[in-house]
Amino acid sequence: MSPRRIAIFSDVHGNLPALDAVLRDIAVAGIAGRNVYCLGDLVGYGPDPSGVVARIRDAGIRTVRGNYDDGVGRRRGQCGCYYNTEQAKLDGAASYAFTDEALSTRDHKWLADLPDEIRFEVGDVRVMLVHGSPRKINEYLLPDREDEFLARLAEVAKADVVCVGHVHMPYHRVVHGADGHAIDYVSVPSVGKPKDGDPRAGWTELYLGEDGEVEPTVHRVEYDLDAVVAAMAAAGLPATLGEALKQA
Repeated sequence: MSPRRIAIFSDVHGNLPALDAVLRDIAVAGIAGRNVYCLGDLVGYGPDPSGVVARIRDAGIRTVRGNYDDGVGRRRGQCGCYYNTEQAKLDGAASYAFTDEALSTRDHKWLADLPDEIRFEVGDVRVMLVHGSPRKINEYLLPDREDEFLARLAEVAKADVVCVGHVHMPYHRVVHGADGHAIDYVSVPSVGKPKDGDPRAGWTELYLGEDGEVEPTVHRVEYDLDAVVAAMAAAGLPATLGEALKQA
């Protein structure tokens, strides 16, 4: 098979300057067209959800639906997010209300109509792109999930490489299926709301080699974080959301 380089990003969360910085970096890396993918959560928390939707839609970037896209796009009244403190719940409610109001009817429908997954094959390697996990849009596949659990998920999904977002933390893990074959899990960093201690925007370059190699490289990109925090404040979003961006 011919080697393939693809660019994957996720969890933009209404942060248009971060998205634009990532798209420029992907272009500089020489990856374009159908080799660029987004793993969802375009909206929520950030100040420009409609701008992010327009940028992705107009660029024709192949995108799966994230849990926030699903909640707002399908007008569920909540985003399917996990909040572990009362303040986080309050921030989440304010974010949802702002995002829902900021999006047009066209934006809502476009988000609602995004697919649950994207699949393709490179030679004999079956690649699956999802937001949360192969079975659930808002399931967190944190770095410490058990090997057996991850292998079982991928085998049921009939995938050899599973790329996920949602946890906002990059990692690459290799687990082994029941017959001993390798299964790669690639978690990509967040563009607009990192949670791994690095406030820069992130994306993953994935190399799929001739002999089945799976080699992810994480790229981090600077952008005007202070301007985004100021825009969040001007939009009336809670100050705690802006502070979280700075602290990553």
